[in-house]
Parts: sequence; C-alpha cells; structure tokens
Amino acid sequence: MRLVLACVLARAAALRPEPVRHAPPRAPPRSRRALLRTLSLAPLGLARPSLAADATERLRAGYDGIEALLKNWDKETFIKCGQEGQVTLAAECDRDANKVPAALGLKSTDAPLFKVEKLFKAAITPDVDIDAWNLATEQFVQHSTSAQEYAYTASFGEYNPSGGKDQVAKYMDLSKDELVLARDALRDVLKQIGGL
Repeated sequence: MRLVLACVLARAAALRPEPVRHAPPRAPPRSRRALLRTLSLAPLGLARPSLAADATERLRAGYDGIEALLKNWDKETFIKCGQEGQVTLAAECDRDANKVPAALGLKSTDAPLFKVEKLFKAAITPDVDIDAWNLATEQFVQHSTSAQEYAYTASFGEYNPSGGKDQVAKYMDLSKDELVLARDALRDVLKQIGGL
C-alpha cells in the first residue's frame, strides 16, 4: 500500500505546473514612423555612406572603361586585317568581340561593373528622383544586355551557316550602337548621384 501511495504522490508531483516566471521588461514601443523609416531605408543601403561612395566610384570607373572602348573601337576590336602589305576591307578583318562583355563587367569579378545591379542599389541616395533612377538603370541593363548579346553573336558569326566576316562586322556594329546607348544611360545614372 505504501508503494502505491508513493507512486501516486510521485506522479502528482510530476504533473504539478511550474511556477510562473515573469518575462523580462519590454523595450519601450517605437513609433510607426520611425519603424517604417528604418525598414524603407535599410534595403537601399542608405545607412552606409562609404558603401555608396565606393559604388559611385566603381560606376564611374565602369563608365570610363566603356567610354575608352568606344573612343578606340577600331583599335580595340580589330585583331588582324589581311596579310602584311595588302589592302583589305574592314569587313574582311578579324574582330575581337570579347572587349564588349569585358567593358560591361561580365568577364571578371574584378571589373568595375561586376554585378552592376547591386552597385545601383548601393549608390542610390535619398534625394534621387526614383522614377528617373529606375528608367536610367533599366535602360542601362537593357542596352548592356543587348550589346553583350550582339557581341556574343558576332564571336560565332563566321561559324553560322549563312555567316561570314560581313556578319561579324554587322553584329559588332549593332553591339557598338547598343553600347553607346548603355553608356548614355550610365551617364544619366551618374549625373543623378553626383558621380559626374
């Protein structure tokens, strides 16, 4: 009998609720405006001015690289033209299409425009007109993508069934046209953030 009573008491002790512990005091409530301001500015990276300055410098360096490529287009993109001492047409020359993606930050992680969308997010400032900013950044991404695609097509232009050096020249010209538009859009971005 004592054994049964001991078991019942042990089971009852195990079922007894623990004493209620009081939670630590809460922090004072913050205003909704302060909370919204913090949440809305955090994704933009506005809390770190050094990050914005670094992004602006990289965008400026990328702009200078695109500008240099466009100014020296023939020198940078022509590899070889015919035999030494012979007269050849520009359409008969070998072209280097890899210069375009390199200028756009698509060849190396060390390139100034590598992951340009993240640079755009880091470089934005509170006084920027968001509609103009979105338009300029979207135009840059659109035209830089088109320039890279035309350059890629040009790099394989001779190997296509209806290809040849004239097709390579055609796609390199299209790539240059898109690169000019991408440069103009990047110039607009830099003007908005005071990078030019």
